[in-house]
Amino acid sequence: MKLKTVVILLLLFFIISCSTNDKKILYIGKAKVDCVGVGPQKCFQVKDENQTEWYLFYDDIEGFDYEEGFYYKIKIKILEVEHPPADGSSLKYELIEILEKSPIPLNLDQGSWLVTQLRNKEHFGRNPFIKIDLSKNDIYGNTGCNRFSGKIEVTQNEVAISEVSATKMACREMDVEEGFLKALQDVSSYALNDAKLQFLDKNGELLIECSYLKSE
Repeated sequence: MKLKTVVILLLLFFIISCSTNDKKILYIGKAKVDCVGVGPQKCFQVKDENQTEWYLFYDDIEGFDYEEGFYYKIKIKILEVEHPPADGSSLKYELIEILEKSPIPLNLDQGSWLVTQLRNKEHFGRNPFIKIDLSKNDIYGNTGCNRFSGKIEVTQNEVAISEVSATKMACREMDVEEGFLKALQDVSSYALNDAKLQFLDKNGELLIECSYLKSE
């Protein structure tokens, strides 16, 4: 009797394990783009959590009422299709939850960022701006005077910026440039909320705050 009970429990465990849904976090871009699957169609531009590069997503996501012009962070479940058609996918995707929806990027490497605060300074003759390309680990832009560039490493919300250099033109507000370049090298983490990007030091103190400037 005990053996029979153990066998039944093992079978139940096996069935439950096999039917467990895989779950995944996806970032969705603000517009579908032309692509070719079985035929010409429109595809989502998506990025997996902790990935830097966008790729095309050819399938539909059941229950996801997509609105163009917004960036999304969503949680989905992935299910196997028992008898997929010859020209169809063996997987299907269902929405679990919309985690974030925003008209501005949910990732710091989309578009440009205008510096609106540098430590305690909020007024500039000319505001610095920042662009980030995580696919190449590049950060660049303008200090408010000179062009600058450097390298950036991002792991979740932790940030390391290195190899920062700038051109050498003299300007009236050189103190802004010097403070900005120093702040970049002190950055330890970031926070992205609504249209604000904040770079913080190792103690969580604000170094640089930016407003979303434009989409590229």
